Amino acid sequence: VVLERHVSSADVDLRAADVVIAGGAGCDATGWHLVEDLAASIGGRVAASRGAVEAGLATRAQQVGQTGATVRPSLYVACGISGALQHAVGMQDSGTIVAINRDPDAVIFRLAHFGIVGDVHDVLPALADALRTRRPASP
Repeated sequence: VVLERHVSSADVDLRAADVVIAGGAGCDATGWHLVEDLAASIGGRVAASRGAVEAGLATRAQQVGQTGATVRPSLYVACGISGALQHAVGMQDSGTIVAINRDPDAVIFRLAHFGIVGDVHDVLPALADALRTRRPASP
């Protein structure tokens, strides 16, 4: 089975995004779909670390970091991202940084305003559900 992702550059304008949900090497294909679901549920853009791009989970256009885009959203959620310097330089000026990683010693937690130690497979569905239930009704 071959899975191809076709993403236009218009769909990946990360620099203008107010909310960015980023997945890293700590995400497998299932975890990556959870990243996409969370982004869709809160109106965010999906980004990636170099590790996720190299694993074939994301496109180069979605990459944040030294060899990708520099973003400054009001909210940046790092899912399964270790926090390597090459990634950090592309997102460290974000307004609020939330890190989700199963390694309590991951470098990303030093950058994060809020940290959740846990597996993305467990945390992201619960987070998406909580955000959906707390979202105010549209007028």
